[in-house]
Amino acid sequence: MKYAVTIASTTYNLEKYIAQAIDSWLVQKTTFPVEILISDDGSTDGTIAIIESYMVSHPNIRLIKNNHMGMMPNFIKSLEESSGKYIALCDGDDYWIDEYKLQKQYDFMESHPDFSACFTNSWVVNDKTGERKVAKTQLWDTADGEGLLAHRDDDNVQMSPGHTSSYFYRNGLVSKYPKWMYGNVMTDFPLYMIISQYGKAKFINEMCTVYRAARADSDSNSGWSYEKSWRQRVNAYQCVNRELNYKYKEIINPIISSYYFRLCKLLWKTGSKRQSIRCGFQSFFADRHIIMRWLKNKE
Repeated sequence: MKYAVTIASTTYNLEKYIAQAIDSWLVQKTTFPVEILISDDGSTDGTIAIIESYMVSHPNIRLIKNNHMGMMPNFIKSLEESSGKYIALCDGDDYWIDEYKLQKQYDFMESHPDFSACFTNSWVVNDKTGERKVAKTQLWDTADGEGLLAHRDDDNVQMSPGHTSSYFYRNGLVSKYPKWMYGNVMTDFPLYMIISQYGKAKFINEMCTVYRAARADSDSNSGWSYEKSWRQRVNAYQCVNRELNYKYKEIINPIISSYYFRLCKLLWKTGSKRQSIRCGFQSFFADRHIIMRWLKNKE
């Protein structure tokens, strides 16, 4: 491989943010060559022009122009086209704040061949208010697939062990990404779980990246609802469950059940009684202990 690391990014109408992202990649101090690969899904603003202006003086930047493939196909395209020994992810509206981020992750992975990936900590910055908070306060060090699934937030809800902008993993572990990923809406969790089958993951508790939340111009929340989000998460967990041959069903099934139970309560409140009852049954069949846990929490 010509490049030791590929920074894989996706864009769509990010003219306000892409320059900051690219600048944060270009200032990385490394002892190895780095490729910057940006997969754009048909931006109609100035995103492509900005990227191309950087390409004039930076031959290691490569742009893939797609024509409205959709979020996940565009994301997978960026992974498939990455040529580096390692892939470092960073969405086009996020950015890095540590000039040695790549070097730290590269050095760790080179000296730990039994690891398939590593994360760093991040800042979560509200783009509308400027407020920022530490992304991961419930810290972990090393985890396998089961450990990644067991990661919880303060409300005991399963959550990502690290933000996408901090993820760094070995390229070539997956020869072909499963078809179900193309229709999924969760870019990070399914990828983390698939890669975790090839080695452990490491968490480096250093603030190296920024995840930009609540973007003022974002259309990602267009049509968003709790019902839609929870159904999408059910689908993602079900797909991962099947993909891993139900290896972690004792952990995943209760997660699926909890989202069905949330849907049950939400739909009942909104008057969709038939759908609510259906979700209640689905919750029960996914994990029959859900009712006992709910009653215990009500005590």
